[in-house]
Amino acid sequence: MTFRLNSNCLWAVPIVVRKTLNLREEDAMKLTSLTLLLLLFTLSLSTAPTFAQSSGFHVTQIEPYDKAVPGQIMELLVEGLEGGASPLILPVEDFKLTVLQDGVSQKAKIRTVTAILRSDPRPADDARAQAIPGGLKMRSFQSVNFVVPRGLHPGEAELTLFYRGQRANAIGLTIVEKPLPPRVGSVPVMTISTSTLPPPTVASIQANDLGWRLERGTTARLTVTPLTDPDDPNSAVVVRFKQGEVYYDAQTRVTNQPFRVENRNRGVGFFPARDFLEVDVPAALTMGPVEVEVRLRANGQVSEATKLNATITDSARSAEAPTENAPRLLMVAPTRVGAGQSMILSLDYRRTLDPDPAKTVIVIEQVTARYIVPVEKSSLKFGPRETDAPVLFFVRTTKEIIGKAQIRIFNQLRGQQTGLSEPVAIEILDEPLPPDLLGVSESTAADLAPLRQRYEIQTRDGGAFPEFDPQRKYVTIRVKGIDYNPNFVRITFEQAGRSFMLRPVDFSSYLDDTLIVVQPKQLKAGPVKITIENRGADSFSVPVSKTFEICCIH
Repeated sequence: MTFRLNSNCLWAVPIVVRKTLNLREEDAMKLTSLTLLLLLFTLSLSTAPTFAQSSGFHVTQIEPYDKAVPGQIMELLVEGLEGGASPLILPVEDFKLTVLQDGVSQKAKIRTVTAILRSDPRPADDARAQAIPGGLKMRSFQSVNFVVPRGLHPGEAELTLFYRGQRANAIGLTIVEKPLPPRVGSVPVMTISTSTLPPPTVASIQANDLGWRLERGTTARLTVTPLTDPDDPNSAVVVRFKQGEVYYDAQTRVTNQPFRVENRNRGVGFFPARDFLEVDVPAALTMGPVEVEVRLRANGQVSEATKLNATITDSARSAEAPTENAPRLLMVAPTRVGAGQSMILSLDYRRTLDPDPAKTVIVIEQVTARYIVPVEKSSLKFGPRETDAPVLFFVRTTKEIIGKAQIRIFNQLRGQQTGLSEPVAIEILDEPLPPDLLGVSESTAADLAPLRQRYEIQTRDGGAFPEFDPQRKYVTIRVKGIDYNPNFVRITFEQAGRSFMLRPVDFSSYLDDTLIVVQPKQLKAGPVKITIENRGADSFSVPVSKTFEICCIH
């Protein structure tokens, strides 16, 4: 998720975090990466001009593996392009990819270019890696997704990526006879920061269960990689369900969601372009456990199956299996807060809130006491509308319950038996907790590049983008545990005995524990002290402070 903080309002561009898993042929599952898709955008493909040699950017690897057959959609991970740690929206037409085999070069079709964070295998002390729970580190890339062209034969090939007249390093791809088994991902978790993600549930992974709950007779969007070229009639993702001794073959489609911009009353929403797999879940399946087999067909060959366990649900008969059909919380963060502070909750499937998601409430319980927490914001209004999409809620605790408690999602229209999620343990304190202030600096061009680009896109469309003013200077704050609503944060700048307090309208961007705010015009070159406090039910938290240097004033 990317959140932009506006005056008296908080809204988001919905981005999905998926825990991506590698299922080997022997069905022993191993956690391999956790991917955050940040501001995913693609534009139309066009031919690039003549290119010159350059080492300004680097292709690090091919995903999900460096072996492929023609017709598969593979991924290049690229570092060193514009935007630094906050990558820009890079148009597809600025890229060109060539494939060289036996001295013959041909172009590969590039389908999407997206900015992502990927789990980082480098040592923990590497400054370029960002820490998240469970010891994983995150690393930013541009993800270039391309189709392996026809006409290649088994053997070695060389890929060379070009960007705006510059050439990256060549990287090898092995062309094989038969597709490798695909990798599949768990149920998406929606969040605004990798630091809020729960650690992987190893027991669930070992049980071959990624948490899929599929509604029979509906269309589901599943995470499978690599996908296959939808324009190639000889390529497809093949999905089969097994219950007992009976097999059910599903209809599947690889579909592209184009990039779009949505104008709203108080801003603009940027929605990513991406390829995804649609699967029509057979209506003949019965509620309960099911085994799912996923294969890839490409170049006239079919891969071995990746197998996993899932659950078939039916909302029309939810009373027969209330637990399987009830809402389910995949993430609550933080689980320890002060009264009056915010929490974010990620629900697995929007469809569990039917028939009217707007009637959903959040319940906090302690022994026999219970109260309903108003939903402050949710992705129901700005997020994806698909029934299988995750949902993000922002809620704020009160002083009605203090101490150890538990929180649930409640679909009131389905009643407590089928509409109440399993509880998640939390703790509410009397006093608000302070944020963890990691660092402060003047915003660099790379920090501001995404804001500047969104400003330019919106200006071209004739709209306003008040979060960014090209004439102002900005400050980048690296901070964890800050309230996501600027009305509940107090930020003060102090210099030479003078204090300047920010207004909510001065908050420009909050993404993955990085807050960008407008720099007060009154500040001059020299040291500046910044102080941040979270607001609780009736007081502010203990202030946290750091001093940074303003180099010059233009």
